Amino acid sequence: MAQALIGAHPTPVDDAFWGARASGVAQLERELARLRRAEDAHAREQGLVVARASVLNLVVYATREIHARRAARTVSELARRHPSRAIVVVADRERRPRIDAEITMHSHRPQDDQSRQVSYEQILIRARGDSDERLASAVIPLLLPDLPVFLWWTDTPPSDRRQFDDLLALANRLIVDSEDFARPEETLSRLSSICGRGAGHFGVTDFNWTRLTPWRELVAAFFDVRAWRPFLEGVTGVRVGFAVDADGRAIHPSQALLLIGWLASRLGWRASERLAPSEAGGLLFAMERTDGSEVQTRVRPRYERGLEEGHVSGLRIQCMHDGTTAEFIVKRTADMRHVATTTIIGGRTVAERTVPLATPSVTDLLGEELTIVASDRIYEESLRSLVALV
Repeated sequence: MAQALIGAHPTPVDDAFWGARASGVAQLERELARLRRAEDAHAREQGLVVARASVLNLVVYATREIHARRAARTVSELARRHPSRAIVVVADRERRPRIDAEITMHSHRPQDDQSRQVSYEQILIRARGDSDERLASAVIPLLLPDLPVFLWWTDTPPSDRRQFDDLLALANRLIVDSEDFARPEETLSRLSSICGRGAGHFGVTDFNWTRLTPWRELVAAFFDVRAWRPFLEGVTGVRVGFAVDADGRAIHPSQALLLIGWLASRLGWRASERLAPSEAGGLLFAMERTDGSEVQTRVRPRYERGLEEGHVSGLRIQCMHDGTTAEFIVKRTADMRHVATTTIIGGRTVAERTVPLATPSVTDLLGEELTIVASDRIYEESLRSLVALV
Protein backbone atom coordinates (compact mmCIF):
# COMPACT_ATOMS: atom_id res chain seq x y z
CA MET A 1 0.00 0.00 0.00
CA ALA A 2 1.44 3.35 -1.03
CA GLN A 3 0.24 6.66 0.37
CA ALA A 4 0.82 10.35 -0.25
CA LEU A 5 -0.97 13.31 1.30
CA ILE A 6 -0.61 16.91 0.17
CA GLY A 7 -1.23 20.03 2.18
CA ALA A 8 0.09 21.77 5.26
CA HIS A 9 -2.15 21.16 8.24
CA PRO A 10 -1.90 23.18 11.48
CA THR A 11 -3.53 20.45 13.57
CA PRO A 12 -2.48 16.79 13.85
CA VAL A 13 -3.48 14.56 10.92
CA ASP A 14 -3.61 10.80 11.06
CA ASP A 15 -0.86 10.18 8.50
CA ALA A 16 -1.28 6.43 8.85
CA PHE A 17 -4.82 6.77 7.52
CA TRP A 18 -4.69 9.74 5.11
CA GLY A 19 -1.01 9.64 4.15
CA ALA A 20 2.07 11.86 4.46
CA ARG A 21 1.97 15.65 3.99
CA ALA A 22 2.92 17.72 0.95
CA SER A 23 1.66 20.98 -0.53
CA GLY A 24 0.14 22.18 -3.80
CA VAL A 25 -1.43 20.40 -6.75
CA ALA A 26 1.84 20.32 -8.72
CA GLN A 27 3.61 18.60 -5.86
CA LEU A 28 0.64 16.30 -5.53
CA GLU A 29 1.07 15.04 -9.09
CA ARG A 30 4.82 14.67 -8.64
CA GLU A 31 4.31 12.70 -5.46
CA LEU A 32 1.73 10.44 -7.07
CA ALA A 33 4.11 9.78 -9.97
CA ARG A 34 6.85 8.89 -7.48
CA LEU A 35 4.52 6.56 -5.62
CA ARG A 36 3.53 4.82 -8.87
CA ARG A 37 7.16 4.19 -9.74
CA ALA A 38 7.86 2.83 -6.27
CA GLU A 39 4.75 0.66 -6.40
CA ASP A 40 5.70 -0.74 -9.81
CA ALA A 41 9.18 -1.58 -8.60
CA HIS A 42 7.84 -3.34 -5.50
CA ALA A 43 5.28 -5.25 -7.56
CA ARG A 44 7.98 -6.47 -9.98
CA GLU A 45 10.02 -7.74 -7.06
CA GLN A 46 6.98 -9.73 -5.93
CA GLY A 47 6.18 -10.95 -9.44
CA LEU A 48 2.93 -8.96 -9.53
CA VAL A 49 1.25 -6.73 -12.08
CA VAL A 50 -0.28 -3.39 -11.03
CA ALA A 51 -3.45 -2.49 -12.95
CA ARG A 52 -4.50 1.16 -13.24
CA ALA A 53 -7.82 1.58 -14.97
CA SER A 54 -9.82 4.35 -13.31
CA VAL A 55 -13.36 4.37 -14.67
CA LEU A 56 -14.83 7.29 -12.71
CA ASN A 57 -14.28 10.25 -10.40
CA LEU A 58 -15.94 10.05 -7.00
CA VAL A 59 -16.25 13.22 -4.91
CA VAL A 60 -17.33 12.61 -1.30
CA TYR A 61 -18.53 15.52 0.84
CA ALA A 62 -18.58 15.23 4.64
CA THR A 63 -18.64 17.64 7.56
CA ARG A 64 -17.37 15.14 10.15
CA GLU A 65 -14.13 13.20 10.23
CA ILE A 66 -15.93 9.98 11.16
CA HIS A 67 -18.08 10.19 8.03
CA ALA A 68 -15.04 10.95 5.86
CA ARG A 69 -13.18 7.92 7.22
CA ARG A 70 -16.20 5.67 6.75
CA ALA A 71 -16.53 6.84 3.15
CA ALA A 72 -12.80 6.33 2.52
CA ARG A 73 -13.01 2.74 3.77
CA THR A 74 -16.06 2.11 1.59
CA VAL A 75 -14.25 3.39 -1.50
CA SER A 76 -11.26 1.19 -0.64
CA GLU A 77 -13.48 -1.89 -0.46
CA LEU A 78 -14.86 -1.05 -3.92
CA ALA A 79 -11.48 -0.39 -5.54
CA ARG A 80 -11.29 -3.66 -7.46
CA ARG A 81 -14.81 -3.36 -8.91
CA HIS A 82 -14.78 0.41 -9.40
CA PRO A 83 -11.21 1.74 -9.64
CA SER A 84 -11.46 5.49 -9.36
CA ARG A 85 -9.93 8.75 -8.33
CA ALA A 86 -11.78 9.49 -5.11
CA ILE A 87 -11.73 13.01 -3.68
CA VAL A 88 -12.90 13.19 -0.06
CA VAL A 89 -13.87 16.70 1.02
CA VAL A 90 -14.07 17.39 4.76
CA ALA A 91 -15.66 20.78 5.38
CA ASP A 92 -15.01 22.34 8.76
CA ARG A 93 -16.78 25.71 8.80
CA GLU A 94 -15.73 26.46 12.37
CA ARG A 95 -12.06 26.97 11.56
CA ARG A 96 -10.25 29.71 9.71
CA PRO A 97 -10.99 30.02 5.96
CA ARG A 98 -8.34 28.16 4.03
CA ILE A 99 -8.04 24.96 2.03
CA ASP A 100 -5.29 22.40 2.34
CA ALA A 101 -5.23 19.68 -0.33
CA GLU A 102 -4.37 16.37 1.31
CA ILE A 103 -3.82 13.40 -0.96
CA THR A 104 -3.64 9.68 -0.36
CA MET A 105 -3.03 6.79 -2.74
CA HIS A 106 -3.88 3.20 -1.90
CA SER A 107 -3.31 -0.16 -3.60
CA HIS A 108 -5.81 -2.98 -3.17
CA ARG A 109 -4.81 -6.62 -3.73
CA PRO A 110 -7.78 -8.79 -4.87
CA GLN A 111 -8.15 -11.89 -2.73
CA ASP A 112 -9.05 -14.16 -5.64
CA ASP A 113 -6.04 -13.36 -7.84
CA GLN A 114 -2.69 -12.87 -6.15
CA SER A 115 -0.95 -12.11 -9.46
CA ARG A 116 -2.50 -8.65 -9.88
CA GLN A 117 -3.02 -5.48 -7.86
CA VAL A 118 -5.54 -2.76 -8.53
CA SER A 119 -4.27 0.76 -7.86
CA TYR A 120 -6.53 3.71 -7.15
CA GLU A 121 -6.01 7.22 -5.89
CA GLN A 122 -7.73 8.85 -2.94
CA ILE A 123 -7.52 12.58 -2.33
CA LEU A 124 -8.43 14.41 0.85
CA ILE A 125 -9.30 18.12 0.79
CA ARG A 126 -9.87 19.83 4.11
CA ALA A 127 -11.92 23.02 3.81
CA ARG A 128 -11.88 25.27 6.83
CA GLY A 129 -14.07 28.25 7.65
CA ASP A 130 -16.24 29.92 5.06
CA SER A 131 -14.53 28.49 1.99
CA ASP A 132 -17.59 27.99 -0.20
CA GLU A 133 -16.22 30.06 -3.08
CA ARG A 134 -12.93 28.14 -3.19
CA LEU A 135 -14.09 24.55 -2.81
CA ALA A 136 -15.02 23.69 -6.39
CA SER A 137 -11.86 25.37 -7.69
CA ALA A 138 -9.84 23.06 -5.44
CA VAL A 139 -11.64 19.97 -6.76
CA ILE A 140 -11.69 20.75 -10.51
CA PRO A 141 -7.95 20.34 -11.25
CA LEU A 142 -7.97 16.99 -9.43
CA LEU A 143 -10.68 15.38 -11.58
CA LEU A 144 -9.57 12.89 -14.22
CA PRO A 145 -10.80 14.18 -17.60
CA ASP A 146 -13.36 12.37 -19.77
CA LEU A 147 -14.65 10.25 -16.88
CA PRO A 148 -18.06 10.57 -15.15
CA VAL A 149 -18.19 12.41 -11.84
CA PHE A 150 -20.23 11.00 -8.94
CA LEU A 151 -20.92 13.30 -5.98
CA TRP A 152 -21.67 11.44 -2.74
CA TRP A 153 -23.14 13.97 -0.27
CA THR A 154 -23.04 12.28 3.14
CA ASP A 155 -25.10 15.01 4.87
CA THR A 156 -28.58 16.35 4.23
CA PRO A 157 -28.39 18.39 1.00
CA PRO A 158 -28.56 22.08 1.92
CA SER A 159 -31.18 24.40 0.44
CA ASP A 160 -28.86 27.36 -0.07
CA ARG A 161 -25.16 26.55 0.18
CA ARG A 162 -22.71 27.77 -2.45
CA GLN A 163 -20.41 24.78 -2.14
CA PHE A 164 -23.26 22.33 -2.79
CA ASP A 165 -24.32 24.08 -5.99
CA ASP A 166 -20.75 24.42 -7.23
CA LEU A 167 -19.91 20.76 -6.64
CA LEU A 168 -23.22 19.63 -8.10
CA ALA A 169 -22.39 21.53 -11.29
CA LEU A 170 -19.42 19.15 -11.74
CA ALA A 171 -21.45 15.96 -11.24
CA ASN A 172 -23.11 13.47 -13.55
CA ARG A 173 -24.88 11.83 -10.61
CA LEU A 174 -25.70 12.89 -7.04
CA ILE A 175 -25.80 10.20 -4.34
CA VAL A 176 -27.50 10.81 -0.98
CA ASP A 177 -28.92 8.72 1.87
CA SER A 178 -32.25 9.89 3.26
CA GLU A 179 -32.05 7.30 6.05
CA ASP A 180 -30.68 9.96 8.38
CA PHE A 181 -32.80 12.86 7.14
CA ALA A 182 -34.67 14.59 9.94
CA ARG A 183 -37.93 16.31 8.98
CA PRO A 184 -38.34 14.36 5.71
CA GLU A 185 -41.39 16.44 4.83
CA GLU A 186 -38.88 19.22 4.17
CA THR A 187 -35.75 17.39 3.05
CA LEU A 188 -37.46 15.02 0.58
CA SER A 189 -39.21 18.01 -0.95
CA ARG A 190 -35.80 19.66 -1.34
CA LEU A 191 -34.49 16.49 -2.97
CA SER A 192 -37.38 16.50 -5.45
CA SER A 193 -36.50 20.07 -6.37
CA ILE A 194 -32.89 19.03 -6.97
CA CYS A 195 -34.13 16.25 -9.28
CA GLY A 196 -36.02 18.86 -11.27
CA ARG A 197 -32.90 21.00 -11.59
CA GLY A 198 -30.88 18.01 -12.73
CA ALA A 199 -33.07 17.10 -15.72
CA GLY A 200 -30.71 16.55 -18.63
CA HIS A 201 -27.66 17.46 -16.52
CA PHE A 202 -27.29 14.98 -13.66
CA GLY A 203 -29.14 12.07 -12.08
CA VAL A 204 -30.09 11.71 -8.41
CA THR A 205 -30.15 8.55 -6.34
CA ASP A 206 -30.86 7.70 -2.72
CA PHE A 207 -29.47 4.71 -0.80
CA ASN A 208 -32.80 4.53 1.04
CA TRP A 209 -34.63 4.04 -2.24
CA THR A 210 -32.34 1.14 -3.13
CA ARG A 211 -32.97 -0.44 0.30
CA LEU A 212 -36.67 -0.48 -0.61
CA THR A 213 -36.13 -2.54 -3.77
CA PRO A 214 -37.07 -5.91 -2.18
CA TRP A 215 -40.18 -4.35 -0.61
CA ARG A 216 -41.32 -2.96 -3.94
CA GLU A 217 -40.67 -6.32 -5.60
CA LEU A 218 -42.71 -8.17 -2.97
CA VAL A 219 -45.67 -5.79 -3.34
CA ALA A 220 -45.56 -6.09 -7.13
CA ALA A 221 -45.45 -9.89 -6.81
CA PHE A 222 -48.87 -9.93 -5.10
CA PHE A 223 -50.48 -8.48 -8.17
CA ASP A 224 -48.66 -10.68 -10.63
CA VAL A 225 -51.41 -13.13 -9.68
CA ARG A 226 -54.13 -12.52 -12.27
CA ALA A 227 -57.02 -13.14 -9.84
CA TRP A 228 -55.70 -10.54 -7.38
CA ARG A 229 -54.81 -7.81 -9.87
CA PRO A 230 -58.29 -6.17 -9.90
CA PHE A 231 -57.86 -5.31 -6.21
CA LEU A 232 -55.24 -2.73 -7.21
CA GLU A 233 -58.03 -0.49 -8.49
CA GLY A 234 -59.85 -0.69 -5.17
CA VAL A 235 -57.22 0.10 -2.53
CA THR A 236 -58.95 1.65 0.49
CA GLY A 237 -56.08 1.90 2.99
CA VAL A 238 -52.32 1.63 3.38
CA ARG A 239 -50.40 1.19 6.63
CA VAL A 240 -46.62 1.28 6.82
CA GLY A 241 -44.63 0.69 10.00
CA PHE A 242 -41.07 1.88 10.55
CA ALA A 243 -38.59 1.31 13.34
CA VAL A 244 -37.72 3.78 16.11
CA ASP A 245 -35.37 3.50 19.06
CA ALA A 246 -36.55 2.26 22.46
CA ASP A 247 -37.30 5.81 23.62
CA GLY A 248 -39.19 6.68 20.44
CA ARG A 249 -37.01 9.73 19.89
CA ALA A 250 -35.23 8.80 16.65
CA ILE A 251 -38.03 9.45 14.16
CA HIS A 252 -36.87 8.94 10.56
CA PRO A 253 -39.87 7.98 8.40
CA SER A 254 -38.20 8.73 5.04
CA GLN A 255 -38.14 5.09 3.97
CA ALA A 256 -41.82 4.58 4.79
CA LEU A 257 -42.77 7.77 2.97
CA LEU A 258 -40.78 6.80 -0.12
CA LEU A 259 -42.67 3.50 -0.22
CA ILE A 260 -45.99 5.36 -0.10
CA GLY A 261 -44.79 7.79 -2.76
CA TRP A 262 -43.96 4.82 -4.98
CA LEU A 263 -47.46 3.33 -4.58
CA ALA A 264 -49.06 6.70 -5.30
CA SER A 265 -46.97 7.34 -8.41
CA ARG A 266 -47.58 3.87 -9.87
CA LEU A 267 -51.34 3.89 -9.20
CA GLY A 268 -52.02 7.52 -10.08
CA TRP A 269 -53.15 8.60 -6.60
CA ARG A 270 -53.38 12.30 -5.81
CA ALA A 271 -53.08 14.12 -2.51
CA SER A 272 -56.40 14.96 -0.87
CA GLU A 273 -55.04 15.74 2.61
CA ARG A 274 -51.67 17.04 3.75
CA LEU A 275 -49.41 15.07 6.06
CA ALA A 276 -50.63 15.45 9.63
CA PRO A 277 -48.96 14.27 12.84
CA SER A 278 -50.48 11.20 14.43
CA GLU A 279 -49.68 9.40 17.66
CA ALA A 280 -46.09 9.00 18.85
CA GLY A 281 -44.44 10.53 15.83
CA GLY A 282 -46.62 8.86 13.22
CA LEU A 283 -48.42 10.42 10.26
CA LEU A 284 -52.02 10.17 9.10
CA PHE A 285 -53.32 11.46 5.77
CA ALA A 286 -55.52 10.61 2.80
CA MET A 287 -54.98 10.21 -0.94
CA GLU A 288 -57.45 10.04 -3.78
CA ARG A 289 -57.66 7.24 -6.34
CA THR A 290 -58.26 7.91 -10.02
CA ASP A 291 -61.99 7.17 -9.50
CA GLY A 292 -62.19 9.79 -6.72
CA SER A 293 -62.37 7.30 -3.83
CA GLU A 294 -60.24 7.92 -0.76
CA VAL A 295 -57.22 5.92 0.40
CA GLN A 296 -56.63 6.30 4.13
CA THR A 297 -52.89 6.17 4.81
CA ARG A 298 -51.08 5.76 8.10
CA VAL A 299 -47.37 5.75 8.87
CA ARG A 300 -46.69 4.24 12.28
CA PRO A 301 -43.45 4.22 14.33
CA ARG A 302 -42.74 0.95 16.13
CA TYR A 303 -39.90 -0.24 18.34
CA GLU A 304 -38.46 -3.40 16.78
CA ARG A 305 -35.53 -5.03 18.55
CA GLY A 306 -32.66 -5.59 16.15
CA LEU A 307 -33.97 -3.26 13.43
CA GLU A 308 -32.25 0.00 12.55
CA GLU A 309 -34.18 3.22 13.12
CA GLY A 310 -36.13 4.30 10.06
CA HIS A 311 -36.21 0.92 8.34
CA VAL A 312 -39.62 -0.35 7.23
CA SER A 313 -40.98 -3.02 9.57
CA GLY A 314 -44.20 -3.91 7.77
CA LEU A 315 -46.76 -2.96 5.14
CA ARG A 316 -50.50 -3.63 4.90
CA ILE A 317 -52.60 -2.80 1.81
CA GLN A 318 -56.38 -3.01 2.26
CA CYS A 319 -58.61 -3.35 -0.82
CA MET A 320 -62.20 -3.85 -1.96
CA HIS A 321 -63.35 -5.28 -5.31
CA ASP A 322 -66.89 -6.34 -6.27
CA GLY A 323 -67.89 -6.39 -2.61
CA THR A 324 -64.97 -8.61 -1.57
CA THR A 325 -62.31 -7.36 0.85
CA ALA A 326 -58.65 -8.22 0.58
CA GLU A 327 -55.48 -7.55 2.53
CA PHE A 328 -51.92 -7.89 1.26
CA ILE A 329 -49.38 -7.93 4.09
CA VAL A 330 -45.59 -7.90 4.22
CA LYS A 331 -44.09 -8.09 7.72
CA ARG A 332 -40.63 -8.74 9.07
CA THR A 333 -40.18 -11.94 11.05
CA ALA A 334 -38.67 -11.99 14.53
CA ASP A 335 -35.11 -12.49 13.22
CA MET A 336 -35.45 -9.32 11.05
CA ARG A 337 -33.68 -11.14 8.21
CA HIS A 338 -36.84 -12.50 6.62
CA VAL A 339 -40.31 -11.24 5.80
CA ALA A 340 -43.61 -13.08 5.83
CA THR A 341 -46.10 -12.25 3.07
CA THR A 342 -49.77 -12.98 3.60
CA THR A 343 -52.78 -12.65 1.29
CA ILE A 344 -56.24 -12.54 2.86
CA ILE A 345 -59.26 -12.60 0.54
CA GLY A 346 -62.77 -12.29 1.98
CA GLY A 347 -61.44 -12.82 5.49
CA ARG A 348 -59.68 -16.08 4.58
CA THR A 349 -55.92 -16.55 4.28
CA VAL A 350 -55.26 -17.87 0.79
CA ALA A 351 -51.46 -17.57 0.53
CA GLU A 352 -48.49 -17.32 2.89
CA ARG A 353 -44.77 -17.51 2.40
CA THR A 354 -41.55 -16.47 4.14
CA VAL A 355 -38.63 -15.13 2.09
CA PRO A 356 -35.17 -13.77 2.99
CA LEU A 357 -34.81 -10.00 2.98
CA ALA A 358 -31.58 -8.54 1.63
CA THR A 359 -29.82 -6.05 3.92
CA PRO A 360 -27.17 -4.42 1.73
CA SER A 361 -24.29 -2.58 3.35
CA VAL A 362 -23.31 0.96 2.35
CA THR A 363 -20.50 -0.60 0.31
CA ASP A 364 -23.03 -2.73 -1.58
CA LEU A 365 -25.31 0.27 -2.12
CA LEU A 366 -22.53 2.52 -3.38
CA GLY A 367 -21.16 -0.21 -5.63
CA GLU A 368 -24.56 -0.55 -7.29
CA GLU A 369 -25.04 3.19 -7.74
CA LEU A 370 -21.61 3.65 -9.33
CA THR A 371 -22.75 1.50 -12.26
CA ILE A 372 -25.54 3.95 -13.16
CA VAL A 373 -25.22 7.46 -14.52
CA ALA A 374 -28.74 8.10 -15.86
CA SER A 375 -31.63 9.45 -13.81
CA ASP A 376 -34.04 7.07 -12.05
CA ARG A 377 -37.42 8.10 -13.47
CA ILE A 378 -39.51 6.01 -11.07
CA TYR A 379 -37.65 7.40 -8.04
CA GLU A 380 -38.19 10.97 -9.23
CA GLU A 381 -41.89 10.35 -9.89
CA SER A 382 -42.26 8.79 -6.44
CA LEU A 383 -40.68 11.86 -4.87
CA ARG A 384 -43.04 14.17 -6.77
CA SER A 385 -46.08 12.20 -5.60
CA LEU A 386 -44.82 12.38 -2.03
CA VAL A 387 -44.05 16.10 -2.20
CA ALA A 388 -47.65 16.78 -3.20
CA LEU A 389 -48.63 15.65 0.31
CA VAL A 390 -46.45 18.12 2.23
